[in-house]
Amino acid sequence: MDVYFVRHGQTDGNVAGRHQAETSELTSLGKQQAREVSKLLAEFKPTHLITSSHVRAIQTTQIISEEIGLLPETSPLFTELHRPKSLYGHYHFSITSFWFVIRWYLGQIGGDTLSDEGESYANLRKRIKEAKNYIETLPEDSKVIVVSHALFISMFLAHVCQDKPLGLWQAVKYWTRLHQLKNTAVKHLRVAKVDNGCGWELQNN
Repeated sequence: MDVYFVRHGQTDGNVAGRHQAETSELTSLGKQQAREVSKLLAEFKPTHLITSSHVRAIQTTQIISEEIGLLPETSPLFTELHRPKSLYGHYHFSITSFWFVIRWYLGQIGGDTLSDEGESYANLRKRIKEAKNYIETLPEDSKVIVVSHALFISMFLAHVCQDKPLGLWQAVKYWTRLHQLKNTAVKHLRVAKVDNGCGWELQNN
């Protein structure tokens, strides 16, 4: 099985470098990015198209759907980390954001996806495992496109073969890579059934 994670197109929140709500929409450039990546994705001859339930991901997926001719499936399993609403509008590189990330990583705040404090690291890892298990129920020869978000994709890559929390230096590495994942960037994973170990392997960096 081949799985292609695609980050959604550009939003105003991405341009400003601020935390954004689930209802953020694509910019005109974001829509153009989605049209461009859809032509690349069509070459892979995908069999399944899945999207996060956030508006910016759905809009990206709608454009991709028109190009590849697949009806998308919307799933909350692939949404971005659920942040507390009090964080919306703050810059990613701010004291407020930094303090949130530290407390979040240490497990001091957060709950399930409906918590006013946002989603905990433990719940995100649980959701990643559920998302992974869902993909593995698809036919072995599937070619799956998943439209999602920078943090979710980065954390999925980190935890697809590791359920335990990341060590400090691992966390720093993946958080650094998070800001390198451009809008509509594609991460290709190949999935194979194995008796022992992890059958997921990243094909590009």
